[in-house]
Formats: sequence, structure tokens, C-alpha cells
Amino acid sequence: LHPHYVLQLLCETRRVLKLMPNITHLSTSYSKDITICGDLHGNLDDLLLIFYKNGLPSGQNRYVFNGDYVDRGKNSMEIIIILFAFFLIYPNNISLNRGNHEDYLMNMRYGFTKEVSNKYKV
Repeated sequence: LHPHYVLQLLCETRRVLKLMPNITHLSTSYSKDITICGDLHGNLDDLLLIFYKNGLPSGQNRYVFNGDYVDRGKNSMEIIIILFAFFLIYPNNISLNRGNHEDYLMNMRYGFTKEVSNKYKV
């Protein structure tokens, strides 16, 4: 994705996240499923497999992502772009929780900062 569009996506996601409370309460019922995911660590194949098996996020197909989206794997940026795009489309049906790998120092140590620098040299 062109850096201009990535920046737009990041800015809009930040704007929406700032409007949300720090703690989100979720409830389920027998009639609605919710998929809970964690520790993707830059492995795009895992995310695509989850979507293949459970369906894409939608108004009727809710997801909770429990952090650690980035670092270690080679497709952390792609995962962030996909998750943020779905979050902007379905903000009430996708929860994005922060993990310890969504931290500057962890990103420096485990590779996300380097990946971003290599993919977006600007």
C-alpha cells in the first residue's frame, strides 16, 4: 500500500481510537459468535487462515484481537493495515487490545521498526 494511504489509515485509526474509552465491555449471547485471537506476531498466513475458517469481520461476525500483532514475522505492516481497515469499517464489532509487542522498545528489539523502515523508506 502506498505510504500516503498508510498514513491516512493510521491517522484515521488514531482519531477513532482516541474517541473510545480505555476499557471496553463486550458481551455475547447464544445467538452471536465472537472470535478471539492473539499473538499473530507478523504472521499474515495465520490471520488469513483465521478469516478463512471464521469469516471476515462484519456487523454480524465479531472479533477480539488481544495484541501482539507485530514483531518476529515478516508481515507485521500488512497485519496492521488489514486490522485497522476492518476496525474503521466495523468499530463496534472489532476490538483491538494492546499487547506488549505494541510498544516502542519491543518494536526496536524484535523487528517491527526495521520492517517499517525497510518497507516505507520515507
